[in-house]
Amino acid sequence: MNIGRWNRIKTSLFAGLFAATLLSGAGVSHAEQRAGSASSNKPVENSEKYSCRQDQHEREDRNEHGDRHCVGEWMIGDFHNHTTFTDGSYPMNDLTGPTTITPFAVSDTSGLYKPGTAPTAFRYGLGFFTNSEHGGLQARDGFGRNWNDTTVYPTLPAIGDPTNGKMWRWQSLIRTSDIPFYAGPAYMGAYDWIESIRANYPDRIAITGMEWNVPGHEHGSTAIVADSALPMAEFEYRFDNSDTDGTLTTTTATTMGWDGKVQSSSYTSPAYPDYSAVLALNAKHNKTIDGVKWMQANYPATGYIIPAHVERAGCGVGGYSIAAFRDMNDNGPSVAFGFEGIPGHDKSSNRGEFGTGACGGGTYGGAGTYIATIGGLWDNLLADGRKFFNFDSSDFHSTSSDFWPGEYEKTYVKVKDASGDGVYAQEDVINGLRSGNAFSVHGDLINKLDFRVFHVASDANQSDANSATMGETLSVGRGEKVTVQIRFRTPDSNNCQAGVNASASYVCAPPAVHHVQLIQGRINPNKAGKFLADGVTPNPAFNAIDSTVAGIVETFDASSWSTDDEGFTTMTFVVPHVRNSMFFRIRGTNLGYGVSKMDATNTKVVYGTDAAGSPLLNTPGTNNTDMAWDDLWFYSNPIFVKVL
Repeated sequence: MNIGRWNRIKTSLFAGLFAATLLSGAGVSHAEQRAGSASSNKPVENSEKYSCRQDQHEREDRNEHGDRHCVGEWMIGDFHNHTTFTDGSYPMNDLTGPTTITPFAVSDTSGLYKPGTAPTAFRYGLGFFTNSEHGGLQARDGFGRNWNDTTVYPTLPAIGDPTNGKMWRWQSLIRTSDIPFYAGPAYMGAYDWIESIRANYPDRIAITGMEWNVPGHEHGSTAIVADSALPMAEFEYRFDNSDTDGTLTTTTATTMGWDGKVQSSSYTSPAYPDYSAVLALNAKHNKTIDGVKWMQANYPATGYIIPAHVERAGCGVGGYSIAAFRDMNDNGPSVAFGFEGIPGHDKSSNRGEFGTGACGGGTYGGAGTYIATIGGLWDNLLADGRKFFNFDSSDFHSTSSDFWPGEYEKTYVKVKDASGDGVYAQEDVINGLRSGNAFSVHGDLINKLDFRVFHVASDANQSDANSATMGETLSVGRGEKVTVQIRFRTPDSNNCQAGVNASASYVCAPPAVHHVQLIQGRINPNKAGKFLADGVTPNPAFNAIDSTVAGIVETFDASSWSTDDEGFTTMTFVVPHVRNSMFFRIRGTNLGYGVSKMDATNTKVVYGTDAAGSPLLNTPGTNNTDMAWDDLWFYSNPIFVKVL
């Protein structure tokens, strides 16, 4: 079934039921649309719907009936955020009272009891939103009330193993109607909230997800598109490292039909191999791979696993080594296709909430070292020839340390209307993420990017037919010429507002790109396997990083770029004779060359660039909201060139 169409059908059905039974409390914009004052009392209303439209850079295709439909549109999204269901400070939808969800879209937020994460994201111009928050045991419902509050729930609604007054996340993800023979008190599960959002915002895409406590590692953003949250709930029950339901009883397995769960505590050596010494993969990593294999086998086209804040727990065991990403991608190529190389939390004094113990010792221009270091971990994954991509989400919890989804961090994704019906579906978003045709931006530094590699150097012969863009591969003959073309636009303003999301004395400046770095890397002819030839001994090369695989081949600034007739800042780079397969990626910033912003003691770098214009360490403990607005970057995903 096409989920997008099903959502549209049931929206009208749900709206009436929702208004009648849930409001009592018993229980886009186009890519260029600005959010304006969404942090203030009167956010800007976004009136444009995400129907299928063309811009001047898109060609038309025809579907099987000969009807014209557009190839795609840039859509902005956020897929890592938190609400009062877990450790967030705000509900998922707007509230007009402590237990009253607004039954319509809201633009003027002055009358709200509390704004919701999803509507606020939409008011900031996002087109898709995935609710993704922690698995395991959680204490609160979606209104922030404790599950064991007898004034709300006469009896504890949780089922499964005893929970000390809490509820297993698998249960709070789904509706009570999804639980066979459920007879407990009524409550709203996360999917009920998702449906309320869809009813209020039928022109936006709301997806149900979960932040996976990844066994043997840190966290990961996950989602599965389906007619309910049951697949996501089953994944959480089976594979979340913090979900021990089923240890004492078989209640959940019997009720839900989810037999065969292996508890995380069972993943120990020698029953499950421990490769900590060679690959930085402990025995629990085997459960991660079991989860990846399960999603790849059951939801290869409608699910994703995107590890989050990947450097926060360190470079080795317990964090994410390059061997972890290689193993996940090898076992789930269509679901484990990227990571959040930009971690969010940009207001935090430890930018990204990366302390000195994080791999790299902190963030670099708000990005983790895995993508910020040229020739680092990400470049080595790309040198394997892997379609493994970078994304950015807010990881929003509260306004004290985080920007709202869409307020500062944005991931732009090229979404294509696969059905040709003129309306985008959830599957289209997943396909867009998987394609890699996406770029990540801080503070609206850019709002349009046309980055591609052409098979010829002549502008007269450039076309979609002889080019590749982000996530794609351009095949050329050895010795032939390719041209890299970069075109971007910057908006007139961003969401910075003195006294609202910056200090009262801060002077908000229009975003402006100072320079763009073009990074070129080689594709190695062979990639290392996990094991040596005997199929048993772990291969050290599987965890190796070669710093020579990539380098900055050109830096562009106002002295070397131009502005075309459409207002795009444009630059090109020519490889006259391609000898070997390669990849290209770009990043840009508002900072100049050799910038060093020091803290009040003049001993620590808050942000900056080296002489080549690459980012410096955001020293943990020195960041604040103003510094985040000063230090803006964007990152593309790679384009691959294959020599035939």
